[in-house]
Amino acid sequence: MLHRLFALLAGALALIGAFAAVGLRAAEATSPQPEIFAPGAISGPVGVDCLTFAPDGAIVYFDQQAGASGFIMESHRTRDGWSAPRIASFSGQWQDHDPAMAPDGSYLVFTSNRADLARMRAWDNGNNHIWRLSLAPWLAAHYAA
Repeated sequence: MLHRLFALLAGALALIGAFAAVGLRAAEATSPQPEIFAPGAISGPVGVDCLTFAPDGAIVYFDQQAGASGFIMESHRTRDGWSAPRIASFSGQWQDHDPAMAPDGSYLVFTSNRADLARMRAWDNGNNHIWRLSLAPWLAAHYAA
């Protein structure tokens, strides 16, 4: 009886191993391969990271690092790909980076070393803080055009 139980257990383990091997081979065969995003338009010789897209995918914000400077850049989808990135209207003076857009596109949060002396004088020590920017008025005007 014990011999029969071990035989059943060994058979079950062999079957599980066979299914696992088939599953691993299938995963290897269908694994997507990463590609450079928008080469020459957004991805290029200057470091870029932290892309965040508007809900419809038509606008992308990302940070671009050039030496000690960091800016949040903006690009718009066109018929031919993406527009030339430009520094976002709210960025460019401070070291802004790591943008993230709200799921509904109504605001953007990002990290910056900008000072807010009116509210943070007690702890404005030059370190980065998280900032929130409402995009609702801008997006409404942008999509109305």
